[in-house]
Amino acid sequence: MPALLRSRLKREDIMNGHPSNREEDLVFVALCDRFLSTTNVHRTMTRQELQQATGLDAEVLEETLKGLRGLDAHDDSCIAFEGDRVMLGPVWRAKCRALTRDPAPR
Repeated sequence: MPALLRSRLKREDIMNGHPSNREEDLVFVALCDRFLSTTNVHRTMTRQELQQATGLDAEVLEETLKGLRGLDAHDDSCIAFEGDRVMLGPVWRAKCRALTRDPAPR
């Protein structure tokens, strides 16, 4: 996980209407890194790429993705799906962009 983003994740951050957890933080950082990347063609990730980037096993990753989609499985504010690819939803996309403008902590 890049030090820049890791250093800016704080326990008091709220994601998806509740305090974030470690797995959600890992998914956010991986998707944000991909979103901000200038070397990747896609700003999205497959589940396999996401699993590799986060180090989460497949079952934990699936449960985390389901949790991020909300009780009705249609909340795309944090993550959304584009076919079989996962991408940042509008709330996390704004949060990701804000991280790039936020000066590094000293």
